[in-house]
Amino acid sequence: MTTWMGGFCVILLACQFTGVSLVAQELSKEATKIESLSSEDVAVYGQGKTLSLVPGADAMRAKKLSIPRLCAPLKSMGWKGHPKRELKFTPEIDHWVWTWSEATQGDEIEVVLDGEPVLLSELESIQPAADGTLMLPACFAKTFGEKLRYEPQWFKNTVGYWTGPKDYAEWSVTIAEPGQYAVAVLQGLGAGQGGSDAALSLRQGDIVKGEIAFEPVETGHFQNFRWVHLGMIEVTEAGEYQVRIEPRKIAKAALMDVRGVHLGKQAKGVR
Repeated sequence: MTTWMGGFCVILLACQFTGVSLVAQELSKEATKIESLSSEDVAVYGQGKTLSLVPGADAMRAKKLSIPRLCAPLKSMGWKGHPKRELKFTPEIDHWVWTWSEATQGDEIEVVLDGEPVLLSELESIQPAADGTLMLPACFAKTFGEKLRYEPQWFKNTVGYWTGPKDYAEWSVTIAEPGQYAVAVLQGLGAGQGGSDAALSLRQGDIVKGEIAFEPVETGHFQNFRWVHLGMIEVTEAGEYQVRIEPRKIAKAALMDVRGVHLGKQAKGVR
């Protein structure tokens, strides 16, 4: 799985990208430009879990910039040196957007993640712990459909906007040992929003190897998360799989929010 890094120190650096000269910026001495996240609108520099987003001239005029969606929760964000200045964040399906009403050319947005800034295209299969257990965090989910997305804010950190009847989330996992696995989901659901039906399935491509139907549980709020035991899935052989959650029926506003899935390897003979 992905390894995590940290640390941040600063020097004065003059930046130029895509033909737009920027005023001097305070950036990490070890920070390097991340080309896969940069564009004509923004130059992105990274050091461990910290990103510096330097808006270009067009972004400053539009008061808006975006980068591709990352597979890590957000810990904090704000204008460097101006912590009280307004900054709005919106997670879209495949990119993250920041907007503002006030900024000066040369200002930078500092984003601190709770993990390495990995793109979906760089994400590796989730590996089991020594006891065979698998933990599937929301940040590693791939989402499919019209509305479903990963919401990385520290108070959410969830797969949300589950309003589309055909939208589903999927995790790629490596299962090292066959046997029985206890399945639980860390989910939240607002009061009065129950009555929906969902299914969690273990797949290899289009082949369903096991499935559990369940009804999401009301927890009082979509971000009030609670572990809910769904049942057992039997895995007959080790290999690469996908774990998918999808709706069967959405009764009210949304299916639920999901912060994580746990597959617990059971001792032999336990069912």
